[in-house]
Amino acid sequence: MKCQAIIAGIGGQGVLFAAKVFTEMARRKKLQILGSQTFGMSQRGGSVMTHMKIGEFDSPLVCEGEADLLFALDCTEAHRNLPYLRSTQNGQGALCVVNAPNSNAFPDGRVAGLLDEMGVVVHTCDAAAVALHMNHPMAANLVLLGFGSSREHFPFTYEDALEAIETLSGPTQRAVNLDALERGRRL
Repeated sequence: MKCQAIIAGIGGQGVLFAAKVFTEMARRKKLQILGSQTFGMSQRGGSVMTHMKIGEFDSPLVCEGEADLLFALDCTEAHRNLPYLRSTQNGQGALCVVNAPNSNAFPDGRVAGLLDEMGVVVHTCDAAAVALHMNHPMAANLVLLGFGSSREHFPFTYEDALEAIETLSGPTQRAVNLDALERGRRL
């Protein structure tokens, strides 16, 4: 497997934990993984972004136009990181999985046509609302992961995500994290 991914969000949304989960999923499959985080003013709700390359690569940064996956915990950050997505290759476009409050929030009408032309497959769900309904708003990243991992062409399966969450979650958070993942899968 070779996959170049961008995980994007706002400080406090769990971008770094999502990156740890991706790393654990790759490690369990004995895949090489390179990553690099970039932080904005994350303590004040600024941009947080992780570049990840799974498979045989020499450098961790994803170049614009080369990402196979954009996993975004925020619509604004999803729009901001669209230039990283690649156009259709071998009949398959890049995958974009976004936490969005409704279908009008992402993609914006000004870029929807371009994404279609590029062959980008977009999947959105309101992961934040599901996590809030659970009374665990910080679990939106795992709801989105459960949702994404149950979609075609996502680099890992739901079972991969489940095993990684079981490994990475502490005993007090394990049940909540697994519940969030499962609720995302059911969306």
